[in-house]
Amino acid sequence: MGKIVGIVPKSLVLSKNESCMQDFYYLGNNYVKRVSEAGGTPVGLAPVDNWLSEEQLNMCDTFVVQGGAAFFPYHFQVIHHAITTGKRMLGICLGEQLIHVYLELRRRVEELGYEGDLAKAIWDFKQTQSSVLASIPNHRCDFPERGNEDAAKHDVNIVPGTLLHKVVGRDKIRLCSFHYLNVPPTQTLATINAWSALGDGVVEGIEYGDNILGIQGHPEADDLLPQFFEFVTK
Repeated sequence: MGKIVGIVPKSLVLSKNESCMQDFYYLGNNYVKRVSEAGGTPVGLAPVDNWLSEEQLNMCDTFVVQGGAAFFPYHFQVIHHAITTGKRMLGICLGEQLIHVYLELRRRVEELGYEGDLAKAIWDFKQTQSSVLASIPNHRCDFPERGNEDAAKHDVNIVPGTLLHKVVGRDKIRLCSFHYLNVPPTQTLATINAWSALGDGVVEGIEYGDNILGIQGHPEADDLLPQFFEFVTK
């Protein structure tokens, strides 16, 4: 059995839908397939009302945070666990943005002082804050049809000497791009490892230490960049 890779889901549990049957967590099959193809054992994480237990976190060797439209408490638990234990985490799209959001909110919470669980303190603090991400108009593309992933791709320049450069082994890659928010290019808490080759100044990836890797595009859309998933399975 390969490394147990916890796939971090999307959530509708905090939505305002009044139906008692509409509480769902979602896993993208593309993420599951890519992890399996890379030799890992994908396991979908199942929070209880958007919180994970320590047992769930501890059973995973590594994590993949999939894309989405909103952060939830368990996102902050996963990255906090990965940073404090040294486990590898691959964040894709929303997962990449999580790296910056966590680090920035942690900085603010620590400056103010807190008691108890840091991940919970960050989540509570987040409810009082405006977004720490930047909007980027006209950058998002519609999801491409199966077999036509290239229609949504653009080139991404990789920063030499970064963890990402070591992982993919090249200076430029092509990735599907669906995002409309951006990590501020002036941030200094994480290392920027990739920039859009479109000349629009968009940050396409960040990393933290040698175990937290984030990419804004979607390498799970096809099977052409297995190196990303080998990062969490090898």
